[in-house]
Amino acid sequence: MSKNNQEKDIIISKMPKRTGWKDFILNLVFSLIMIASFYVFVIYDRPVDIADWLIKIFVTVLPLLIFGNRTVKEIYYTKDFIRIEGTKIQYRSTPFVMTGFRVKKGSIDIKEIRKYGLSRIPRKLSLDFWGQKTKAMTVVQLKSGKEYFIGEYFSNEDLAEICLNIRHIYPKARFTTNIPDEFPELTKKEKDLVKSKKIKKIVDEDEEPEGVGVRKR
Repeated sequence: MSKNNQEKDIIISKMPKRTGWKDFILNLVFSLIMIASFYVFVIYDRPVDIADWLIKIFVTVLPLLIFGNRTVKEIYYTKDFIRIEGTKIQYRSTPFVMTGFRVKKGSIDIKEIRKYGLSRIPRKLSLDFWGQKTKAMTVVQLKSGKEYFIGEYFSNEDLAEICLNIRHIYPKARFTTNIPDEFPELTKKEKDLVKSKKIKKIVDEDEEPEGVGVRKR
């Protein structure tokens, strides 16, 4: 597919905005402390036996891997994206400390969605998001039972707008977020979506009732 055709297929695209540098600085400082500790306790003051080696490596290298990993994620989370291309959701989503470890990448077939919406993140362990009690991420559950948790660094308004587009593309999927109550400013955008000629709704033709495939297996 050419670049021009791909751009035509993109219905909506959202990217996170950097919220601050507190998390990055904190993880970087702890990473440097662990590097210094490794030098002092392992390189400079060499362990005397295997047990001493294992203990010193464990208390220096393991924290270094954890804080170093978070430092790198804090640099690159601005490369995340969520976009709808045709009938698929393409995404790259960096998790918070309490919502996962690996960066999530992939695509979701909108036709396979059973229900979706925004879910609050109860624990963030993030200084940049300190005090934002209503910070949310998008939760998508497929008909197969598989769940996706994406968009931790995106604004709630952007995630809600993505959800609005999904609702207009595939009305059959259950939408669990009450947009008028939680995001009244998106009401106008919702009206614009109704008039949009770019969005083509998915129509299930001769589809078996949900659960038939599971019973067959």
